[in-house]
Amino acid sequence: MTPESFSVRIFLQDGHVDGVKIIAKSKWSGRALVIPRSSLAEEIDRKELNAPGVYILVGPSVEGDLPTIHIGAADHICHDLSRHDIQKDFWNWVVAFASKDDSLNLAHMQYFASRLKQLAQEARRAKLDNLNDPQFAELATTESANTESFLEHMLSICPLLGLPVFEKPKRVSQSEASRGSL
Repeated sequence: MTPESFSVRIFLQDGHVDGVKIIAKSKWSGRALVIPRSSLAEEIDRKELNAPGVYILVGPSVEGDLPTIHIGAADHICHDLSRHDIQKDFWNWVVAFASKDDSLNLAHMQYFASRLKQLAQEARRAKLDNLNDPQFAELATTESANTESFLEHMLSICPLLGLPVFEKPKRVSQSEASRGSL
């Protein structure tokens, strides 16, 4: 095993892959929830959603193959999700990230949202629904380091959820390309 090795537990709350998922990762104090929009009304009062968090609304794109995403942060995720359920039509599922131990506040979540927007813009693997440019919250140096560590855990989970929108596509070298054509 390497220091980067980790395990992920995915709890299928509804007993099927298209339902609500609760994701926990080893060596991480966070938790991720994946909620289909059709289940939002039943899940909106969850403890994890009544806390500071960052969320990603995900839906198909009207133009092209890239998904459309909206990234947000809130002191109480449930309030934003309720508003977006009424005001935004494009999305059909959401992934929400929060701390298991209530150690993160709104400033941390705003930092995460800004970094995720920045990474999504750089990767160009999704159409970003957010109209504003990333604005980074001011964090102390030690908090910034801890926050980046938490973010890395979040980013490692996203591809497992079918959301690789924060990763830049890997460039294939000439030698790799020629080997692949043999």
